[in-house]
Amino acid sequence: MKTKEKTAIVLGATGVTGSALVSLLTNHKSYAKIKLFSRSLSGFTHSKIDEYLVDLQDLEKHKTSFTADEVYCCIGTTKAKTPDKETYKKIDYGIPLQAAKLCKENGIGTFMVISALGANASSSVFYNKVKVKWKML
Repeated sequence: MKTKEKTAIVLGATGVTGSALVSLLTNHKSYAKIKLFSRSLSGFTHSKIDEYLVDLQDLEKHKTSFTADEVYCCIGTTKAKTPDKETYKKIDYGIPLQAAKLCKENGIGTFMVISALGANASSSVFYNKVKVKWKML
């Protein structure tokens, strides 16, 4: 019996973790298509890859393209790149939250989020708090 080939969406494919994941997915026989939603080109060239250059803070505009079997959210920024806490929260919390809602609306059953080592709701470090503000949708 042949296994169904899957489609995966990767958010954050231009970062270290996301690009490593894309490399793994493109070489895995279970995946027929990998959709990359990014704000800039990833540099990947593979027949399985479709790239969508979008404003990640407005994913809802791309709801019709946001279809897959699985979504991998590798979004993240750093305090050095984004010192403003509200902007930081919009990226590290807001984008994954929007993606999770689109998964639910579009019937995507698998949503994986890369968090961070040390993520803890009780942490005195803002970054570690933001990475755990999840609850079931």
